[in-house]
Amino acid sequence: MAKARRKGGSFVRRMWLLTLMGCASALTVAPGAFAAEPAPAAPTPGNKAEVWTWDAFLAYVEQHHPLMQAARAGLAQFEAKLHQADWAMFPAFRIEATTTITPQVTGNALESDSNWDVIGIYAKAKLEMVQPIYTFGKISSLQRAAEAGVDVGKQAVEIARWELRTRVAEAWMGRLLGKQLDTILVDGKQWLDKAEKRMERLRAEDSNEYDQLEHLRLKTRVAEFYELQANNLLLLTQATQGLRILLQRPSDRTVELADKTFEPYDFELRPVDEYVAIAKASDPQTAIAKNGARAQWALADAKEAEAWPDIFFAGQVALAEASVIEDQPSTFARDPFHQRSVGGVLGLRWKLDVPQRIFQTDEARAKARMAEAQAEVQADLQEFKVRQLTQELANKRELLRVYAESQKAAQGWLTATWDTYDAGFGSFRDVMDALVQFYQKKFGYLKLVFDHNLVTWRLSQAIGADVRTFGKVPAAVTP
Repeated sequence: MAKARRKGGSFVRRMWLLTLMGCASALTVAPGAFAAEPAPAAPTPGNKAEVWTWDAFLAYVEQHHPLMQAARAGLAQFEAKLHQADWAMFPAFRIEATTTITPQVTGNALESDSNWDVIGIYAKAKLEMVQPIYTFGKISSLQRAAEAGVDVGKQAVEIARWELRTRVAEAWMGRLLGKQLDTILVDGKQWLDKAEKRMERLRAEDSNEYDQLEHLRLKTRVAEFYELQANNLLLLTQATQGLRILLQRPSDRTVELADKTFEPYDFELRPVDEYVAIAKASDPQTAIAKNGARAQWALADAKEAEAWPDIFFAGQVALAEASVIEDQPSTFARDPFHQRSVGGVLGLRWKLDVPQRIFQTDEARAKARMAEAQAEVQADLQEFKVRQLTQELANKRELLRVYAESQKAAQGWLTATWDTYDAGFGSFRDVMDALVQFYQKKFGYLKLVFDHNLVTWRLSQAIGADVRTFGKVPAAVTP
C-alpha cells in the first residue's frame, strides 16, 4: 500500500506543481500597464528580427520618436520668438515700388498735353527705415519673456525624454517578465496535459489510484491556469508591440532583446530629502511652472511699457521716373513724375489709450501672480510625489528581501512536507499548501522585480535625474 501511495504521490506532485500556478493569477502584471495595440500577424521567415541592446534602443527612441520631435519643435518655436525679440532693436525696412504705362506728356505744371501715340513707363520706388531708439522697456521685457520661453522649451524636451525612458523601461521589462513567466507556464502546460491524460487513463482502468475528488479539483484548476496563460500572452503581446511601436517599425517587424537579465536594480537608496532637493533643482515639471511664471511677469512688464511712447528715427529715400514725361520744374508745383528725395526725422509714437493700458497691465500682473502660485503648487505636488515614490521604492526593496527569503523557506517547507508525505506519514493537504506558498512566492518575486525597477524609473522621472547613478549599478543588472 505504501508502495502504491508513493507511486501515485509522484504523479500528484507533478500535477499540483502545475495546477497551483492558477493560484498566482492575481500576481501577474495588470494588462493596462501598456497601451493595448492590435496583435499583428504571426511573423513569417521573411520578416526581419531586429536585436537591440538597452542603450542602443533608448538612444534611438530619444532621437527619433515623434514625442521627442514634437518637444524639439516646441523648443524651436520659443527660440524663434527669442530671435524676434532680439532683432526688434534693429532697424526695420520697408520697400514700396510701383510701375505703369503712361502717355507722353509735354508742357509744364500749369499747361500740359498728353499724347497716347507715344507710350512710356512710369516707375516709382520708396525705401523707408525705422530705427527704435528708446521703447521704455518694451523690447527688453519681450526678450526676458522669450528667454523664459526657451527655458520652458528645454524643460519640455526633458519631460519628453523621461517619459520615453519610462515607457521604454515598462515595455522592456514587461517583455522580460512575460518571458520568465512564459517559461514556467510552458513547462506547466506539459505537466497539466500529462496529469489530465493520466487521470483519464486511471478512471478508464478503474484503478485504485484514481481519486475522483482530485480529478474534479484538477478540472477546476484548468480554467485558472488558462486564464493565467491568457493574461501572460496579453502581457507579452503588449510589451512586444510596445517596443516595436516605440521604434516606429512596421507590423511585420519583430524586436528581440540582446540583454536578457531580469533582476532588481542594485543601487543605494538615498534619504528622501536628498531626492526632494534634487527635484526642486532639476525636475522639468516644476521648472516649466517656474519659468512660465517668469515669462508672465516679463509680459506684464511689457504691458506696462505699452503705456509709454516709442522714440524712433525714421528715414526715407524716394525715386520716381517717367520715360516720356518731361520734367516740370516749378517753384509752385511738385512734379510727381520725377522725384529724388532723401530725408530723416526723429519721431515719437504714443498710443494714448493709457487707462486701457493700465488695466491691461493689472490683468497681466494678476495672471503672473496666478502662474507664480501655480508653480508653488506644482513644486508641492512634485515633492509629495517624490516622497511617495521613495517610500514605495523602499517598500518594494523590503518585499524583495522578504520574498527572496520566503522562497527559500517555501522550498524547504515543500521538500520536507513531500518527504514526510512520500514516507507515508504526511497528508496531501500539507503538500498542497506548501506548493501554493512556493509558487505564489515565485510569481510574486518576479512581479516585485518588475515593480521595483519601474518605480525606480518613475522616481527618476519625478526628480529629473537617474537615481541609479547615486549608487552602484552593476552592468549585469541594467536592462
